[in-house]
Amino acid sequence: MYFRIFLIVYFSLNTLLVWADEPTSQVAEYTLDATPNKCVALREGSNCYAIVTLHWQQPILGDYCLRNVESKKVMQCWLSQQEGSHTYEFNSAQTQHFELISTQTGQVHNQTEVLVNWVYTSKQKKRRWRLF
Repeated sequence: MYFRIFLIVYFSLNTLLVWADEPTSQVAEYTLDATPNKCVALREGSNCYAIVTLHWQQPILGDYCLRNVESKKVMQCWLSQQEGSHTYEFNSAQTQHFELISTQTGQVHNQTEVLVNWVYTSKQKKRRWRLF
């Protein structure tokens, strides 16, 4: 009796392990990630400098372009690709947004951002002129 239970459990586990080991052939979702996604400047209003890598994946092959949302400048394009990455020197005093668009349809597939933070805020007080 115990032997039958053992065989049932053994074959059930083997079936689950074989099913779990099957590789997935396609990417299941749209992704666009910035690494690092935060940049820290010393003072508020000063530029932040970093080397940022933007990596994207799509479930189907296609022609895609990476674009800066604020300037509408195309940074790089790929033909018949399912994934790609672009590294550039980030230099901005404000948060920048990026989007991945399809060149065939013009549709925006995903967006990401690089946040700009600072260590010290600018506290400028009004100073009145005094004679004494």
